[in-house]
Amino acid sequence: MKAITALAAGVALGYYLGTDKGRDQLDKAKGWAVDTWNDPRVQEKVSEVQEKVTSKA
Repeated sequence: MKAITALAAGVALGYYLGTDKGRDQLDKAKGWAVDTWNDPRVQEKVSEVQEKVTSKA
């Protein structure tokens, strides 16, 4: 049953990304992700977490 669900999800995702509208949405999502990752507030939190993890190791 899991294999059928995974196959159906893969087909749906492939169809959606194969359309122009789907690719536009993917490009918007990529842009949002890059903008969010490059936000100084996010990078500050990333650095804080990295320091905590490094000090625990």
